[in-house]
Amino acid sequence: MANHKTNKSSFDVLKSIFKNKNVIFSLSITGFLVLLFHLLSTITLPGITPGKFTADSNGFAGMLNLLAGGGLSRMSILAVGVSPYITSQIIVQLLSSDLIPPLSRAAKQGERGRRKLEIVTRIITLPFAVAQGYAVIALMLQSSAQTGVKIFGHDALNQLNLGETFGLLFILTAGTYICIFLGDMITKRGVGNGITLLILSGIVSSFFSDFTVAFQTIASSISSSSEVRLLTVILSCTLYVIFYIAILFAVIFVNASTRKIPIQQTGQGLMTDFNDLPYLPIKINSAGVIPVIFASSLMTIPGTIAQFLPDSSEVKWFIVGNASSKGYLTLDSWSGISIFFLLIVMFSFFYSYVQINPQQLAENFTKSGRFIPGIKFGDNTEKHITKSLSRVNWIGAPILGIIAVLPYIVSQFTHIPSGMAVGGTGMIIIVTGTLELWNSIISAATTSGYSQAKGKIETKIYESKENINNDSKLEKLW
Repeated sequence: MANHKTNKSSFDVLKSIFKNKNVIFSLSITGFLVLLFHLLSTITLPGITPGKFTADSNGFAGMLNLLAGGGLSRMSILAVGVSPYITSQIIVQLLSSDLIPPLSRAAKQGERGRRKLEIVTRIITLPFAVAQGYAVIALMLQSSAQTGVKIFGHDALNQLNLGETFGLLFILTAGTYICIFLGDMITKRGVGNGITLLILSGIVSSFFSDFTVAFQTIASSISSSSEVRLLTVILSCTLYVIFYIAILFAVIFVNASTRKIPIQQTGQGLMTDFNDLPYLPIKINSAGVIPVIFASSLMTIPGTIAQFLPDSSEVKWFIVGNASSKGYLTLDSWSGISIFFLLIVMFSFFYSYVQINPQQLAENFTKSGRFIPGIKFGDNTEKHITKSLSRVNWIGAPILGIIAVLPYIVSQFTHIPSGMAVGGTGMIIIVTGTLELWNSIISAATTSGYSQAKGKIETKIYESKENINNDSKLEKLW
């Protein structure tokens, strides 16, 4: 529940944050862990001969590189990243939705149940991490003749012996659990969602190089006389930046847009002006960045499976295609783009209901004596919130999906690599992750400030009682 009035400006909020020692400490921990993640992501795999390997932004490698925070393009020990963990989270959340009774009971047991589900999630992560680790090794050696990448002097996957393969898989799997540990520590000791921040930091770290490559691509595509070429390049790069900023503001607008449901407290008396009432805010993008990350993680599964199949297999051709045709489950085909879009829409609906939980919200309203004006307690309140959430999702989910697939659509028509086009999964993660981090910082500052004020009041009360007791003892003694 929120109120429509704000008494503090952004400057006052920043001032209160920098004055709060607990928040500064949490931010320092977050910064240190993110820096540690980037330092580890620069350590290359043992036995590897670096070459000109680049993760194709349109396919499985590009999506895996995004979820690994750029670790795949650097051929680091964190090349697999958090993708297996995210896939496991999806499976556990789906199974705990009344499909498997033990998991459903654990989901309703509060903090204790959440810990049980977390253990199950990490166990399920193991086979996915091993499978994607094998796929990463195969990707690095897939075009060894062109890239020059070799592992232990070998340029083909079948040339690696059992010990070398096992060692690489062990390191890559351990890298996944290191990422999970760092993300978990950020969530518990720092500020914000740890997994999202790790992915966000990886995208931001490659920001400058992406823009440089984009400008070089634009410049190389322009062929005109030397007198006109410089002006054409400048105008083209300026238009690129303008469109990028426009899409950026569109994403920010969607994330900030809110449907306000007025709330009233029993016993206050009927208020006719809804502007004076507190409200329940339902964002157009109430699920945040989670649907995009979940959909991206699921899109890596077919590519992982394809790396285990022989090149002559029809299933592999169907998934990733070959030199003469595109696969049906990659993001450089219309079918793959459509599947990615539908997954984002589906997860937006699913996760928004998980986040808001209309049934639990209606029960809390009944217990606390709050109600929506004109709506009865109980089932009617639940139906009203569900209906409002559904209407909002039909606006927010398609917009989120369109922005995510926009670079791939542009690439289909212009043959510009999707990494160079505006919009996309990276931009959504940057905007949504940054806004979530900012809200987490404000929430931490507010909570910490409240705890400090409460502690000071309790200390003063205790000191006052001590003084009264001492005075009474002196009077008795006198």
